[in-house]
Amino acid sequence: MTVLEKVLSKMQALPTDQQQQVLRFVEFLAFELGDRQVKKVSEVPLADDKSVVSCYELTKKWIGIADDLPDDLSINQKYMEGYGA
Repeated sequence: MTVLEKVLSKMQALPTDQQQQVLRFVEFLAFELGDRQVKKVSEVPLADDKSVVSCYELTKKWIGIADDLPDDLSINQKYMEGYGA
């Protein structure tokens, strides 16, 4: 069952006034996205379909964006005191 099918099934069981609240909430979420593109339902994967993505994969486009910073915070030994084993 897709996310849309689950939402529709739950929503149909609600009274009309609560269905209106759901609609307003969905419209608010779409507005909140602003300039970001709202994907079609068929493009949105279910949570179970997502593969595990590392923090590195999520942030690799920003690697090297700032100049004159240390490559690794571990070079400051005092800052790293108390972390790890």
